[in-house]
Amino acid sequence: MKINIKSKTLSLFAVAMLGTPMVVSCVDEPDASNLYTALDLTIEQTLENDEDLSAFNAILKKTIYANTLSTWGKYSCFAPVNEGVSLYLDSLYNDKSCDGIVKPLHNGIKEVPNFESLDVMEKVELMPKELCVDLAKYHLSGDECSMADVSGQTTWNTMLLGRYVNVHIDNGKTWLGPDSYIIEGDVSCSNGLIQKLSGMIRREDRLIAEQLATDENFSIFSEALKATGIDQELTVEKKDTVFSLAESKPTDRDGNALYCPTECKVAFTIFAESDDVFAQAGITDFQSLVEKCKEWYGGSAAWYNYLNEKNIQVSTGDDYTNEWNVLHMFVAYHILRAGMPVDQIVYEKTNSNQSVWNVSFGYEPQEYFETMLPNTLLKVWATNPNSQGKEPKLWINRYRQNNTLTDEYGTLGSDATHPIIFPGVQIDRTYNKGTLNGYIHKINGILKYDQQTVASFYERIRLDSSTFLYELINNGIRNATASQVSNMNGGGDGNRVAFDVNYFDNIVCYNPNTVLRFNVLGAWRAHNSDQFQGWDTYDIAFKLPHVPTGEYELRIIYPPMIRGGMMQFYLGESSDQAEMVAQGTPFDAQLNPYENASFGFIDVDPDNEEFGIESDQVMHVRGYMRAPASFSRATYNTNTNKLTVTADDPYAACRQMTGGTSCRTESGYGTMMLRRVVCTQQFKQGTDYWLRIKNLITNAANLGWSFDFVELVPTGIVNSQTMMEDWY
Repeated sequence: MKINIKSKTLSLFAVAMLGTPMVVSCVDEPDASNLYTALDLTIEQTLENDEDLSAFNAILKKTIYANTLSTWGKYSCFAPVNEGVSLYLDSLYNDKSCDGIVKPLHNGIKEVPNFESLDVMEKVELMPKELCVDLAKYHLSGDECSMADVSGQTTWNTMLLGRYVNVHIDNGKTWLGPDSYIIEGDVSCSNGLIQKLSGMIRREDRLIAEQLATDENFSIFSEALKATGIDQELTVEKKDTVFSLAESKPTDRDGNALYCPTECKVAFTIFAESDDVFAQAGITDFQSLVEKCKEWYGGSAAWYNYLNEKNIQVSTGDDYTNEWNVLHMFVAYHILRAGMPVDQIVYEKTNSNQSVWNVSFGYEPQEYFETMLPNTLLKVWATNPNSQGKEPKLWINRYRQNNTLTDEYGTLGSDATHPIIFPGVQIDRTYNKGTLNGYIHKINGILKYDQQTVASFYERIRLDSSTFLYELINNGIRNATASQVSNMNGGGDGNRVAFDVNYFDNIVCYNPNTVLRFNVLGAWRAHNSDQFQGWDTYDIAFKLPHVPTGEYELRIIYPPMIRGGMMQFYLGESSDQAEMVAQGTPFDAQLNPYENASFGFIDVDPDNEEFGIESDQVMHVRGYMRAPASFSRATYNTNTNKLTVTADDPYAACRQMTGGTSCRTESGYGTMMLRRVVCTQQFKQGTDYWLRIKNLITNAANLGWSFDFVELVPTGIVNSQTMMEDWY
């Protein structure tokens, strides 16, 4: 019997009716068999022929990178002239912060009399190899970084993982960092570009809290950071573990060797109010900030569920190192355990990723991150992400009423039902300070975890794996292109990265043969054009990010395909297998929705104006949903206008969805994406939740599971009687 669901749907919308990447190897040395023999000059040959760049070339020759720049590939070289190299080496030699204990004297440069009077080539000769490698990697990129693509504040990636160069235009000059500008740009070579610079790019080598303390504009926040003792938690640069998977030379399914990181960097992001922003809120010194924090956090138990669930009393005393002191809580909410430059916080369209950019139909990217205030989320929302020649505006905890609900077919919904309750705290894109272990961003308002913030999270919360697997961010893998990863891999293929099973804090692998992979930016059917995967006999548990206490529907996205596997989902309050509860019966990701009636799937048919509306609801009852329309394959990213509804044709938005323009409607088993409802239950903010995914097929060669994102959706959103979830 056909269930008539469309009648309900129509009543909900009465207002609308009226009104491939490559793969990589684990070696450091470039493949010398790819040396150019053509007449066109490589980057290295061009450097050799330019006397003004001889000192920088000498630095490269003390590393492997002179050979790298002689091989096939696509690179950018930010090459400083000799005078600039000489002045920078003088600053390193005379660096007063080098005490011989924390930092080697003269940054490791051999001590000699009258260093500054030496010829620049003599200065280079005195440099240790380690310093040469560090500086070389900071002046090289695995992408072609062109002046033509610079607008506003931009960052160019470097071969120094997790470190980016700030690029901006001022007074007609293109600056790389605060001290160096391009004097001859876009010098074309057979394997990339050279940007000839006035000087070396200053590589900040202070830890994040130390760097913040040097800027007098942040004196109050810096004092608070130090008073709480949180500054001491921000001194870590990398994990102690040396990872050994690379020694086994893992490959992809086609036998191509994969890049495997051998170390894991640790980094942070600080969102900080400057003194002038504090002054606008009546805060003029440290003590007045403390008094404000008493107002803001003294009664936080009314909305911060964690406190009640853990029987914690908030302190308004002067022991600021107490984790539950109001000042400590205020500062902790400003810090993420992931270090990101300003244009990497959300998925922005850049020169390096435009070929794989997959945001579609006017979607405005929204990402969620956990902060150092226990079990709390912070949201960053990018507005006008597709405006030509304009940078997206970034807002923290923007609050749009009925966000992710709609009163129109398929669209974001009418403006009348989506008033902006709070525009958000804006991130100042002009201040993008990189440090040795993270980034500092100035914010143009007061950032608080308050009742309004908690209310703003009453929406569909889509949690991308690359935001809570923060090791991907800190090691330059999230937002990396195949070209960049290839260069990490000595010129090999760069589509995927392989990881040791103990690489991530928020992953436990019960089967030591579990294969962990990350597909870097590419033409994938995936949120943000990348995705995390488990292969073969995988048995994995992910620690889910925490959400405010409430009833939620937990979903996971997946591709129905022949090698999808048969798996069992479990959910537990720890990673202990014995405490995990199976969620439903085994789930077969290999089933074809076109052939298996259990899905309730009906292909979108524009001729009868069904557009998936009826089958959407049938599918959801059976535990399935189509993928969102907010992303596509990169080949379908040309439609960046928001889906709209017109009074004379309420199906106008739906019609834009046909023809394979998004992952919601991309046709064909093996190419579509679906969401699977795992369970509906209460999630408590004070409790950890681990989602385990176990492959039940023992002969599992080449089977894979994509863990692109999960969704935690309040049941009040799922079961709304007046609106329904948007297609985004």
